[in-house]
Amino acid sequence: MLKYAMRPPLRSVAAFSLGNLAQPSTKQIVYHDYHKLLRSCKNIQSLQQLHARVVTAGVHLDDIIFTQLVNSYSSFGNTESARLIFYSVSKPSTILWNSMIRAYTRCGRHEEGLKLYYLMQERGVEPDKFTFTFVIKACTGASDTEKGTLIHQEITRTGLHFDLYIRAALIDMYCKAGRIETAEELFDQLPEADVVTWNTMIGGSAQSVQPCAALEIFRKMISAGVQPNSVSFLNLFPAISRLSALPLCRSVHGYVLRRVFTSAVSNGLIDTYSKCGNVETAHRIFDRFVSKDEVSWGTMISGYAHNGCYMEALNLFDNLRRSNLRLNQVSAVGALLAAAETRDIEKGADIHSCMTQEGMELDTTVITTLMAMYAKCGELNEARELFFGMGERDIVAWSAMIAAFSQTGHSGEAVHFFREMQRVKLKPNRITMVSILPACAELTDLNFGKSIHAFVIKADIGIDVSVGTALVAMYAKCGSFGYAHALFDKLQNKDVVTWNALINSYAQLGDARNALKLFHLSQLAGVSPDSGTMVGVLPACVVLEALELGMCFHGYIIKCGFDSDLHVKNALIDFYAKCGSIICADILFSDNGFDKDEISWNIMIAGTMKNGWAKEALSYFHQMKMENLKPNLVTLVSILPAASYLAAIREGMNLHSYIIRSGYISNTLVGNSLIDMYAKCGRLDLAENIFDQMYNRDRVSWNAMLSGYAIHGYAKDAIKVFSVMKDNSIEPDAVSFVCVLSACRHGGFVEEGIHLFKAMSSEHYLEPNLEHYACIVDLLGRAGRLEEAYSLINKMPITPDAGVWGALLGACRMHYNIKFGEVALDHLVSLEPQNPAHYVVLSNIYAQHRRWADVAKMRLMLNNLGLTKTPGCSWVEIKGIVHAFRAADRSHPQFESICMVWKELREKMEEMSYVPDTSSVLQNVEEEEKESFLHGHSERLAIAFAILNTEAGTTIQIVKNLRVCSDCHAVTKLITTITGRKIIVRDASRFHVFENGNCSCKDYWGIANPIACENRVAGKAFLQLSCMDQDTGWFHLNQQSHGSDTTNFICVKDFKKDTKVFVTHLTDMLKTQS
Repeated sequence: MLKYAMRPPLRSVAAFSLGNLAQPSTKQIVYHDYHKLLRSCKNIQSLQQLHARVVTAGVHLDDIIFTQLVNSYSSFGNTESARLIFYSVSKPSTILWNSMIRAYTRCGRHEEGLKLYYLMQERGVEPDKFTFTFVIKACTGASDTEKGTLIHQEITRTGLHFDLYIRAALIDMYCKAGRIETAEELFDQLPEADVVTWNTMIGGSAQSVQPCAALEIFRKMISAGVQPNSVSFLNLFPAISRLSALPLCRSVHGYVLRRVFTSAVSNGLIDTYSKCGNVETAHRIFDRFVSKDEVSWGTMISGYAHNGCYMEALNLFDNLRRSNLRLNQVSAVGALLAAAETRDIEKGADIHSCMTQEGMELDTTVITTLMAMYAKCGELNEARELFFGMGERDIVAWSAMIAAFSQTGHSGEAVHFFREMQRVKLKPNRITMVSILPACAELTDLNFGKSIHAFVIKADIGIDVSVGTALVAMYAKCGSFGYAHALFDKLQNKDVVTWNALINSYAQLGDARNALKLFHLSQLAGVSPDSGTMVGVLPACVVLEALELGMCFHGYIIKCGFDSDLHVKNALIDFYAKCGSIICADILFSDNGFDKDEISWNIMIAGTMKNGWAKEALSYFHQMKMENLKPNLVTLVSILPAASYLAAIREGMNLHSYIIRSGYISNTLVGNSLIDMYAKCGRLDLAENIFDQMYNRDRVSWNAMLSGYAIHGYAKDAIKVFSVMKDNSIEPDAVSFVCVLSACRHGGFVEEGIHLFKAMSSEHYLEPNLEHYACIVDLLGRAGRLEEAYSLINKMPITPDAGVWGALLGACRMHYNIKFGEVALDHLVSLEPQNPAHYVVLSNIYAQHRRWADVAKMRLMLNNLGLTKTPGCSWVEIKGIVHAFRAADRSHPQFESICMVWKELREKMEEMSYVPDTSSVLQNVEEEEKESFLHGHSERLAIAFAILNTEAGTTIQIVKNLRVCSDCHAVTKLITTITGRKIIVRDASRFHVFENGNCSCKDYWGIANPIACENRVAGKAFLQLSCMDQDTGWFHLNQQSHGSDTTNFICVKDFKKDTKVFVTHLTDMLKTQS
C-alpha cells in the first residue's frame, strides 16, 4: 500500500460523550444565557463544551433547553447525540417530539422520523401543525406517498389542512411523487397563491418523475402575473438540467439578464449550463463575476468534473487555492472526483490534506467521495481506513463503499460489504441496490442477482427507473434476456439509460442485430439517444463488420453533438480500427482538440496491432509515455504482442523491465503475455523462466508454454509439459490440444499425435474441431501418408473448411503430389476463391514437375480474379530499430552494400558446391534468371543487411511473413557455416534455428498451412511503414495493388513530424498509383 506524507488523519464526528469534553470554567452563566449560547454555537466542539457546562453547573434542563440541544446537535449532523438527549427525557413535550422528527428528516433518516411519529401517537401525544409539516417532509424524503396520503387524511380530520405550511409540504410531496394533478387541486384551493406557493409547485415538480411539469407551472405563473424571484429560478433550474434543455436554459438566461437577481441565480445558471453539457458558456458566466465567492468556484469546478473536463477542474481548484477564499464542500468534492477519474493519487491526497488544514468538517458526503477517490486510484486500504474510521456509518456510507468497490472492478469485495451491511441490521435502500447490482452482473452471478431482486420486492424498496435499469442490466449481462425483457416491459417511465442498459448488453454479448433492433425501437418510442447509446451501437456495427452503417452513426453523432464526448470518441476510434479502417481511426485520434485518456491510447495500440501495424503500435506506446500517461494493465497486454509479431527482443525486454517497475509482474494475464512474447522472439529459455516464477498459473499459462514449444518444434518438451499439466489437475481444453498437436506435426511425432487426437474424445470428452482436424491432416500429410489424410477428411463428422483442405494442399506441396493437390484446390476454390495462396501452392507443385502450361494456367486464373501473390516480407531488429525488406526490393539506402555482401556469400557458397534449387520459381525462364529471383527473396536481403550492420559472431534473428522456401533454407545453413553465426528465422509456420550448417527443424519443414501466412492482402492496396534510418528519417511506402508492385520513398522530416499531413500525403500517393 502506498503511503503519502501529505495524507491527513481522518477527522470524524464522534458521538456525544461527556468524558471527552473539556472541563467547564467556574464562571456562572444564567439560564437565559445558556439558551442564547446554544443557538450561537458555530461548530460541534463548542456545542459539546457548552453542553458539558450546562450539565456540570446543575442548570435545570427544561423542554426549551432539551429542544435547543436536539436542534443544535442535528444541525451539525450528530443525530446520535440528539437521539440520546431525546430518550433521556421521560415525558417529551410535543415540541421535543417535533424537534427529533425534524432531526431525523434533516439528516435523511426519513424512515426513522416516521417511526418516531407513530411512537408519538402510541404515547398519546397530540401532533400539531409543525408535527404534520415535518412528517409530510419525511414521507417526501422516503418517497412513501402511500403513508403521506394516509397522514394527509388525518390532517384533514384535525382541520389543519388549511395551514399554509402543511399545504406547501403536501404540494411538494405530491409534486415529487409525480402526482401533479393532486398537487394542483391543493394549489387551486388556496385563497391566494403567492410567489412562495408557486415556487413550491415548481420545486416539487422539478424533482419529480415529470420534470417537464415544472416548466408548465412556471409558464402558468408568468401568465398569472406573478413575477418570479430568485427562488423561482433556483427551483426551475433542476428541471432544465434533468431534461438537458439547453435552448430553454438560454431563454431563462436571457430573462435573467434583463432583470437584476442575486448572485445565487448566476451560480444556478453556471450549474445548469454545466449539467446541459455546455461548460464553455458556464465558464463565460463564471469569468464575468466581478467578485467570485466560494459557491461560484465550487459550482464551476463541479461542472467541469461532471463533464469529463478533469484537468480543467483540477487547474481551477489550484486557482481557488491561490485566492483568499476558503474551500467549500462542493469545490472539494468536484476536485476529488477529477482526481479520481484521472487516477491522480497524489493530487487526491493533496486535496484531502487541504481540506483538513482548512478545518473542513468531513461529513458523510465528503468521506464517501474520498473513499471513491482512493478506491479508483487503487488505494483500497485507504478507502477501508476512511470507512472504518467513521464514527457513525449510516446507509449512505455503506452504499458508497459498495459502489466504490463495484465501480473499480472489485465485485467480490462489493458483495462482501453488502453482506456485512446486512449483518449489522442496516436496511439497504435504492442507492444500495443500484450499487450492488453491477457487481452481480460483473460476477455473472445470476442467483445472487435474483436474490437481490427478491429482496427489493420483499422489502418494499420499490422498483423505480434507477433500480429497474440496474436489474435489467444485471439480467442481460448474466445472459438471462427473458427476465431482462420481462422487467423492461413492465417498467414505467423508461428513460434513455434503461434502453441503453439493454442495447449495450446485447452489443457486449455479440448479439448485434438485437442491439440495433432495440435502438430502432427506442427511436420509435420517442426516446432521444445520448452518448451512452452511441457507445452501445458502435460495437454492434463492429460485430456485423458494417463499416458503412457505422459511418452513418458517426454522422449522426456529429449532428447530435456527441463527438466531443470522450467515451463516444473512444468508441468511434475502436470501431474504425476493428473494421480495418486504421487511417480513419488515426485521424480521429490525432485530432488536436482530442483530450486523450489511457483508454484512448489503449484502443489505438490494440487497433494498430489488430491490423498488423506492430511498429506503429510500439510507436503509440512510446508516445503515450511521453505524454506522461502511465500505461496500465490493458496497455501492457495489448503492446506485448507487437514485440512478439516483430520478434523485437530488445523492445520486449524493455517492456518486461517496465512491467517489473510498475508492479504488474505478478499479474497472471501479464505473465501469460510475457511467455508468449519471449517464445515468439526465440527466447524460449526466458519464457520458461517466466512460467516457472509465476505464482498463479492458469490454463492459459500452460497453453502459452505449449504453443512456445510447438513453434520451436520441440515436440518432446510439449508432450512432457502436456503430461505435467494434467498431473497438476489442469484439465486441457481445445486450445491445449491444438498446441500439442501442432508440436507433434512440426517434430514429426506422428504416432504420438494420432494417440493424442484420439484421447481428446475418449479420455477428455472433447469433440475435435476443425483446427484439430487440420493439425492431424497436416501431421499425416507431412509424414507422406496422404491417402490416410484424405481418407480422414472424408470421414470427418463436420464439414471440412479451408484450413483442413489447405493442410492437405500444403502436404502435397511438400511431397510434389499433383493428384491430391488438385482435389484440395477444387474444394479451396469454392471455399475461398479470393485467396491467392491456394493457387500459388498448386503452381509450385506444377513448377516442380516442370508443367509450365499448368503454371501459366494458374497465373491466368489469378489475373482473371484480380489476385496477386502475397509478397514476401522480412523484418530484422538492429540496435532496437526494426527494419523491413520486401522481395526484390532495391530501394533501400544500403542496397548496393547489401548486394556486395550477398555477392561475397554467393561466391563462397559456390566454392562449397552450392547448386540453387529453382523448383519454387513459378516462371518458365532460363535457370540463370530463376536464380536471380531466388537471390531477391526478402530473408536473404535481411540476413545480408544484418551481417553488414552487426559485429562478427552476433546472432541474427529474422521474421518472415511467409514460409521459407527450400533454397533459402539450404542457403541459410551454408551462411551459418561461412560466417560462424547463429541465425534464427521465424516464418509463418515455425522457428528455424540455423547453426553450424544445420537447422533445428532437421529439414522436416515445408508449408504447414497456407492459411496461416501473415499479412495476406488480396485485390486492394495496403500500407506498410518501416523505419530504415533514424538519422535520415526515411520510410518505405510499399504498395501491392492488382498485380503491380511499386515502391516509393518518403522522408518524414519533410513533414516536420505532422502525422496528419504525412498520412494524407501517403493516401494521395496511393490514389495516384492506383
